[in-house]
Amino acid sequence: MTLSREDRWLTGWLLAALLTAAVLLAVNASFFRYTGISYFPRETWWLAFVALDFAVFGHWVRTRSPYASFVAVNLAFYALTAAVMGVLTTGIQYTPFPRIDAALARWDAAIGWDTVGTLQWLAERPRLRSFMIFCYNTTELQLVLAPFIAAFAHDRARLRTYLYAVVYSSFFGSLFYYFFPSSGPAGVFESPHFMNVQRLTHLKYEQVHNFQPVTTLLGGLVAFPSFHVAWSVLVTYAAQPRKNVFAALVVLNVMVIASTVLLGWHYLVDVPAGIFLALVCLWAGKVTHRRLSS
Repeated sequence: MTLSREDRWLTGWLLAALLTAAVLLAVNASFFRYTGISYFPRETWWLAFVALDFAVFGHWVRTRSPYASFVAVNLAFYALTAAVMGVLTTGIQYTPFPRIDAALARWDAAIGWDTVGTLQWLAERPRLRSFMIFCYNTTELQLVLAPFIAAFAHDRARLRTYLYAVVYSSFFGSLFYYFFPSSGPAGVFESPHFMNVQRLTHLKYEQVHNFQPVTTLLGGLVAFPSFHVAWSVLVTYAAQPRKNVFAALVVLNVMVIASTVLLGWHYLVDVPAGIFLALVCLWAGKVTHRRLSS
């Protein structure tokens, strides 16, 4: 199957992510020898097969249904991106740099944000807390459905821009973590209202950098910038042509963004950083599509 200019560009970025992961793994093996855990293949190995299925289908229908072929190829790249980022995540966990959480906490304090007090306030409202947890947990499903929503709108430019933005934000957000790691408020503050899975995010960092066996895949990895916030912006952008879906996602993702700080997953300063990452990557995606498609 002949790749277009845009497909070759995406392939180059995915190869760059794999090369970066290989370099980070080699650096750790040669100099630091931190322990760690594989985010690939245990979590995302099957996505490579999903990508292959979409690519084969796209090749099969390329003459009979060009738009279906275009969508299938984009979905193949989307699945492949998720798999490749699992490899890159494995590499960035070995960051040798100190956490920036203390600085993030100071920035929050400077603008008057009280994480512990917010957790207490939300705990006193259990129904609202349960609703926030539900909203926060919708992000992965939204990421699965977003390219299909853009595809059904028959908006080639939007689907490509969304795909580029996901690739760029994942790559540069991951690299930022490597040089400026952060594990979230549960590693800084004491509160009985942190969920166990939030404490595991910090625990994984501590186990890696104290040469201990990493005992869980649960929890997140990157606090700053917030990927949940960035993904909420990107998913909402993908759904914009479908007015009813777009309106619903605006409301839902405002709740998702609010939940990141109300539940204590993120510092308040992580939110504008996630929005900035998403907007810059959407701009870069639009520029890339305009130049390569012409």
